[in-house]
Amino acid sequence: IRESGIPEAGLGVFYCGDGEIPIGTHFGPYEGHKTHEDQAEESGYSWVIYKSRHKDEYIDAKSETNSNWMRYVNCARNEEEQNLIAFQYKGGILYRSCRLVTSGEELLVWYGDEYARHLEIGFDRLWNNKSSAKGLSSVFLS
Repeated sequence: IRESGIPEAGLGVFYCGDGEIPIGTHFGPYEGHKTHEDQAEESGYSWVIYKSRHKDEYIDAKSETNSNWMRYVNCARNEEEQNLIAFQYKGGILYRSCRLVTSGEELLVWYGDEYARHLEIGFDRLWNNKSSAKGLSSVFLS
């Protein structure tokens, strides 16, 4: 965790391991405390968890003591720099690598298509076009 390459973004997460992070690697879940919509909107560290058509929960990672390293992953500014997709799974938010990530590269997330549909955000490519089942690995970190 160090200063992000995105201007005025604060801290960011950089991969410093040997080799590459393969396509399909999962990270998560995103940790924080449950909060209300108004607090989540002010936080800058919150994700919405969809429970039903009329009920949502919010996970807020603003507090460092109630969160994990995933709070420092910034949003990608464009398709080329994106290397993670956020998606909801079993009541939590996970990040999935959508391309190979090399050592020294900053981890940058964007919404997965399913999550974006809930948020009504247009995203011009399909999940299957960005992620491959080949070489799929499930590495969960907390």
